[in-house]
Amino acid sequence: MQEALLTPYPFIKVALPVPMRTLFDYKVPKALALRHELKPGMRIKVPFGKSSRLGVIVALSETSDWDPEQVKPFTSLVDESPVITKELMALCEWAARYYHHPIGDVIFHALPVLLRKGENAEFRTENWWLTTPEGQTISLDELKRAPRQQDFLKAVQQHPNGLSQHAASVLDLAPSAGKTLEEKGLLRREPRSFNKGGEKHAHQTQVPPTLNPEQAIATEELLDSRHHFNVSLLDGVTGSGKTEVFLRLMERLIEEGKQILVMVPEIGLTPQTLKRFEVRFNTDIVLMHSNMSDRERLDAWLLAANGHAKIIIGTRSAAFIPAPNLGLIVIDEEHDTSYKQHEGFRYHARDLAIKRAQALDIPVLLASATPSYESLTNALQKRFTWLKLRKRAGNAHIPEMERVDLRGKTLVHGFSEHALASIKLCLDRKEQVLIFLNRRGYAPTLMCHQCGWIAACDHCDVNLTVHKRANKLHCHHCDTQKALLHTCPECQSEELFTVGEGTEQIETQLTTLFKDTPILRVDRDSTQRKSAMEKLTQKIHEHDQAILIGTQMLAKGHHFPNVTLVVIMDADAGLFSSDFRGMERTAQLITQVAGRAGRAKKPGHVLLQTYHPDHAAIECLCNLGYEHFAIDGLSERKSLSLPPFFHQVIVRAESGNEHEAMQLLAAMRNDLEPYFSKDVYLVGPYTAIIVRKAGQHRALISIKSAQRAPLHQATQMMTKWLEQSTRQNRIRFAIDVDPLETY
Repeated sequence: MQEALLTPYPFIKVALPVPMRTLFDYKVPKALALRHELKPGMRIKVPFGKSSRLGVIVALSETSDWDPEQVKPFTSLVDESPVITKELMALCEWAARYYHHPIGDVIFHALPVLLRKGENAEFRTENWWLTTPEGQTISLDELKRAPRQQDFLKAVQQHPNGLSQHAASVLDLAPSAGKTLEEKGLLRREPRSFNKGGEKHAHQTQVPPTLNPEQAIATEELLDSRHHFNVSLLDGVTGSGKTEVFLRLMERLIEEGKQILVMVPEIGLTPQTLKRFEVRFNTDIVLMHSNMSDRERLDAWLLAANGHAKIIIGTRSAAFIPAPNLGLIVIDEEHDTSYKQHEGFRYHARDLAIKRAQALDIPVLLASATPSYESLTNALQKRFTWLKLRKRAGNAHIPEMERVDLRGKTLVHGFSEHALASIKLCLDRKEQVLIFLNRRGYAPTLMCHQCGWIAACDHCDVNLTVHKRANKLHCHHCDTQKALLHTCPECQSEELFTVGEGTEQIETQLTTLFKDTPILRVDRDSTQRKSAMEKLTQKIHEHDQAILIGTQMLAKGHHFPNVTLVVIMDADAGLFSSDFRGMERTAQLITQVAGRAGRAKKPGHVLLQTYHPDHAAIECLCNLGYEHFAIDGLSERKSLSLPPFFHQVIVRAESGNEHEAMQLLAAMRNDLEPYFSKDVYLVGPYTAIIVRKAGQHRALISIKSAQRAPLHQATQMMTKWLEQSTRQNRIRFAIDVDPLETY
């Protein structure tokens, strides 16, 4: 009698990480079906063309759309159980449909890098040092001539259950000493599975502060609705204690055995968030961000997947992390554009997290001092619960905002006399100053005084940024780098000079002006190394008197109690942007940066250097605040039929040829526009503001509609047309649904 197959389906549908919006059919080998029960979410190896690929099973099927004789069997099974849960598979399938992106690319994006490469979904093994019977009884005095061996043996003797290789490294014990002790028969090594699930990352040393009335009302409302899907917008001014509100909610859910996903926009905010949680919760906490090694990310992923990690703190990609007992998703600084992926799979982590929470019937908490116009619209239309915190926690007051008119003034290194005098007064009081300039590097332009030559990127239509400390010219768009020039390549003049200021130049100039004051710069260049942001933050807290210089990395989420003065060097940046979101982002940045001042008992003051002090937007922001500014902005957006009142899709095409991308999009519009709904409006094709980037000429076409259904129908038609039309040439295209960049 024939043995029953564990997997009765003869075919499987497989997702592969290829730029094709389809699943692939493969046969199930009978020998394999007898031994294993196949399930969606398992990884397999399949033949693909002339090579072999790693794929993920999406569905089991009784039939194939192809001739069964032509369908190849898959090669081997990688997993004994699914690495993509049923819940996350459904999320990936929805995301692929909504963002019109290849399903295989979406599914593989949801996996840690090592799992994409075929590694086992297992914790790494780590060597642990243990004493032998001789090593336990030997006197340490016998090793007094070998102090490194003595220190190593002493440390292991003090850990009867073993000392991990990682712990030995942290204790700065010499590996060679351990090896010598092993050769002497005093120590032995034992491989163990690395699993932090048994350790506690936190120790609950902080007593929760007393809530003010606004915080208490918000907390009560969140606690009452914690067992079902809802989206709450916690809209609180900077320093209003938003974090304390969601800590109270998290506390209750952790007591109920739930896992919490806390999303932050920047890697720089994760150490600070971790510390805040460590002193509050006695539970397992893991981090997920791009500064971790692939191995560390997989271990964190496994800890979340097996339920050990109760709090998961992560950046954008953490929206896909598995968590079997997920009970809440918190999205801090929800307005931040870092939640939107701008390359490849162009998803928005905030929107994806809300969709995931809806499927799980759990709450989502969005927190921000400057909510996005999309979230504000949902709150105004009662789709989100709008919780407002308009008073700062404790005795702190909202900082006073003062406009500094630069018209006709002589600036000293980019500063007005009033700003420099204010900085000196602040430092004399042993307080800290924050200087905000959203341009890293020394200067944005290098120019020749004799002939006017400008150092431009060979691959992009932009100027190269000067980085004096690193002695280089750097393109911040394609990452091209050159040695810093001292002679003009056009006229051989040595009279080269820089135009404009960056954070590196401001740091140099302030070091000259305030010689005895610690000056700390926080931007992408100064925080490249691992833990650099954490060390800089620690230095800031160590000094009473200091000048902090930073880009937008320093603008959000940080709590520096001794900062009492904020100087915004260029408040006009974004006022006249060609992007309709320029004003929104400018207002958010100014409000967020201003919010770093006066967060403790000392009052705060903000100086906005501007050539347009009477501009309606700056006046409204300074006098009436962000909420009033945003509601005025929404009214303008509505009258102009712009998002969030109209939904938008941008189709981008790029080619090495100057005209091909434009011609492709023009042909697409000509062929398809007659079939689109009358509710769909097209603009373009038009060239990107930076036409050439990384050697590619870029063209765009914008589609918008008040209704999502006709917009997605049109997008689906365009996607199919573009796939067929670009098979024979090198033109690349991308679909960007709900874009944040429209140029």
